[in-house]
Amino acid sequence: MPLNHLWKSKLYTVDHIAIRVSDLDVAQKWYEDMLGAELQFKDQFYRRMLLNNTTLALIDENRYPSDHIGVLVEDIAQLPNVGTRIEHRDGTIGVYVEDPFGHTVEYIWYAPETKSNFMREDNE
Repeated sequence: MPLNHLWKSKLYTVDHIAIRVSDLDVAQKWYEDMLGAELQFKDQFYRRMLLNNTTLALIDENRYPSDHIGVLVEDIAQLPNVGTRIEHRDGTIGVYVEDPFGHTVEYIWYAPETKSNFMREDNE
């Protein structure tokens, strides 16, 4: 299947770095204490932590299959037409693609009605 030319034609912004952890509470405390991360959002499987220059997503290793780098797409039409597309419970849509070395990149789109819950003002 050919790659979608729309998503190859721009320089992307890293939205988040997601790492799988076995204990979200322990991980949250560690990143708060060691990096000064601030909790932005949480649910039973996910913690979104703000750092100065990016967001760290702590994800439950029993729910999510891999660590990944999330890159922002501004328009739903910019999501790639390859990979695994997931409509998340929080209103975002992610398309997960592996690079040639097996690393996962998530192209993430935020619905306008939920964007303010997740986006920093300097990224908008």
